[in-house]
Amino acid sequence: MPRLTEYEDDVYAITKAYFIRGTLLDRTFFKLAVGFTSVEELSERLRSTRYAQSLGNERISRAKDLEKILMGSLMDLHYRLMRLYSGDGVLTALFERYTSWDVKAVLRGKAVGQTYEQILDGLYMRAEELLGRRDLVIRAAAAKDLGGAVMGLSGTEYYDVAQEGLKIYESTGDPASFDIVVDRFTIGGIARIAIRGGEDEDTYVGRLVLSMVDEYNLGLALRYASIGLPATQASQLLITEGNLYLSPDPLRRLMSEGAPPASYADMLRRTPYGAYLKGDDANAVISSVISFRLHTADGAWAAAAMEPPVLAALVFLVENEVRNLSAIAFGIENRVPKDDIYALLRFPE
Repeated sequence: MPRLTEYEDDVYAITKAYFIRGTLLDRTFFKLAVGFTSVEELSERLRSTRYAQSLGNERISRAKDLEKILMGSLMDLHYRLMRLYSGDGVLTALFERYTSWDVKAVLRGKAVGQTYEQILDGLYMRAEELLGRRDLVIRAAAAKDLGGAVMGLSGTEYYDVAQEGLKIYESTGDPASFDIVVDRFTIGGIARIAIRGGEDEDTYVGRLVLSMVDEYNLGLALRYASIGLPATQASQLLITEGNLYLSPDPLRRLMSEGAPPASYADMLRRTPYGAYLKGDDANAVISSVISFRLHTADGAWAAAAMEPPVLAALVFLVENEVRNLSAIAFGIENRVPKDDIYALLRFPE
């Protein structure tokens, strides 16, 4: 599509966001979908939705294949909005998360001894295709071993991060070490761009993006021990810039005390996340931040109508929809009871 003027393209992007938002699946669909008996049935039902073009005419019977197609449709949408809208570095930074997901998958796969074919099966690759960066992950995935995969990232922004992850992995033996360092690099970078753009807790984009920092820090604080990290080392991996409601120092204190998840839940009750807290366990604590973000994304449409925040809001809402559909697909494939599948789904409250 040829560019007209920046203003006209911006209006088109926002108008397109409103159109897509109107096609989001409602809870009635999800209540029906958890009762489907096969991934093929789910994919066939999705052919009557906006996912029809992405699904094409092929028979889809494997959950991973459906997930990759749905994630690809999210990335296509995000890329179109990013290319149309002239003024938002946050949209571009958020798009870079998709590449980081594949980088993590390659490093984890190499750590557990997966073959090249097994690793490729787990990659989305659509973001890299759109950016012309397929070689970034292919070179690492084709390496003989983990050390070679890290070297395969040399010359990219992920090389130093992968080296750091390798050092942590060698001391802990847990492949999640790579998730921590790559997420810290990616989310920290998104937060810095948002802050430079004037986003904070008083803006919708600020609340959407900076809540990711709080989610990362909470996840690290709650799970560092299971990975095998000492509290002192884990506390150094906290993101210290762009925190929304959770300052690093109280988290460090709880980490040094080896505090249980209930202590973190008590901390959240004194923040806006507390309104979404449904328990004292680790999953409930993390879920409260995600629910807050979904609520924020949903609210942007009324409070920031026809303004740029709806673009970031749409990305988060569509990503959540794709994750819900993927959870249903994997649940069906593994014969999980439908009520248990539905309990895993997240919706704006």
